[in-house]
Amino acid sequence: MLALARSGFYPTQSGYFSEYYAKIEKLVAANGSPKLHPQKSTENSRLIIALSSIGRDARSVAGFDLTAPLGDFNYVKKQGLNGVIFALIALDCNKDYGMSDTKSQCVDLLLSRECDGGGWALGLGTAEADITAMAITALAPYRKAAAAIERGVEKLSALQNANGSFSSGGVETSESCSQVLVALSTVGINAHKDSRFIKNGNSALDALCAFYVGGGFAHMANGGANSMATEQAAYALCAYDRFLSGRSSLYNMNDVSPVSPAEPTDKPTPKPTGKPTAAPTDAAPSDAAYSTAPATDTAATDAAYTDAPATDAVPTDTSAASTSPNRPSFEPDATAEIETTDAVSPRESASAQGSDRTKSGSRVFAVVIAAAAVCLLGTAAYFVIKKRNRRQ
Repeated sequence: MLALARSGFYPTQSGYFSEYYAKIEKLVAANGSPKLHPQKSTENSRLIIALSSIGRDARSVAGFDLTAPLGDFNYVKKQGLNGVIFALIALDCNKDYGMSDTKSQCVDLLLSRECDGGGWALGLGTAEADITAMAITALAPYRKAAAAIERGVEKLSALQNANGSFSSGGVETSESCSQVLVALSTVGINAHKDSRFIKNGNSALDALCAFYVGGGFAHMANGGANSMATEQAAYALCAYDRFLSGRSSLYNMNDVSPVSPAEPTDKPTPKPTGKPTAAPTDAAPSDAAYSTAPATDTAATDAAYTDAPATDAVPTDTSAASTSPNRPSFEPDATAEIETTDAVSPRESASAQGSDRTKSGSRVFAVVIAAAAVCLLGTAAYFVIKKRNRRQ
C-alpha cells in the first residue's frame, strides 16, 4: 500500500484506496480497541503509515484513534528497537499527529543505543545493515541526531559487500538492500552515484536490481519472487525515484492531500494514472526545499522543517546532484531503557511498515489488498529507475 500510494500508482482519491479503507474500518471496528496488538506496537505503526500515505487520518478510523496507543512509551519499547523506530516514523509521517513526548523518547533511546563505531543493532552486538538503515530513516528529521546519522551512513558504507549488496545474518538479501536505499534516499544521498556506496563498480541500487527476477524480487540470490522482498523493493525504488525527482521523502507525507469520507468513489479505478497526485496542503516545505546548510538545535520544532543554519554535521553526498534534509530539533523529554525480550530478527525488522512475520489477524491491514498490485509496481518501478539512471 505504501509503494502504491507514494509512487502515484493510484491517486489518493481512487476507488482502490476507498475499498481498502472500507475494509480497514471494518477490521478496526471488529477489534473494538485502538490497540491492534497487546504486545506489538508495529501493528499500529504500520497501519498509521499506510493510512497516512493514502490521505486518511489515523486518528479517526471507525471511531478509534490509532495513534493513541503510541502515547504509551512502555508499549512502544516493548517490541525493542523495531517498535521504537516505526513508532517514530509513523508519528512523523503527518505533522498533525503530534505526540512530541513519545517522539522525544524514541529519539533519545535510539541515540543511546548507537553501537560503538556507529550504526545500530537489534541486540547489543555489532551494527547491522537493516536496523542501521531503518534507524537512520527514523532519525532523519532530527537535528540532534545528525552526527549519529553521519556515523551510521559511514557504517553502512563499511558494511556494504564487495558486489554492492548488504547482508542480514551473514546472508545477502534484497530486503537489506531495500532498507539501505530508503535510508540513503531519505537523508539525501544518491545510492547509485555516491562513491561511498559503489563497490567494484556496483552501486547499492545495482545490488537491489540484481534481485529482480521478473514480476518481482527475490529474497536471496537465485531465489524466486518473494512477496515481502517485492513489497520492500517497490517502496525502496519509490523512495529513490522521489529523491531523484526532488519530491518529499517516502515517509514525509505532509504533501499528501487529505481525503474526506465523501471524496472517494465506490468504483475501483480501472487503471493507474502513472502520475503522482499528492499536493501540499500546508506551509511546511517538502524535502525538495530542505536546505543543504548544517543545522542547529535551537530554532526548530519536531512539527516543522526549517532552514535555520546549523552546527551539527549532516550526511553529505559526494555525487554531484544530491541534497541533505534539514532536521528539526526539540528538547528531549527523558531517556528510558529499552526492553529487548520481544525483539525480532533482522529480516523481520526490515519490513518498512514494521511488519512481523506472524499470522495475526491485523497483518491483513497491509497485505491483503495490495499484494497483487505491489508485484506489478515492483516490475514497473524497476524499469522506471533503470531508464531514469540511463538518462543521468
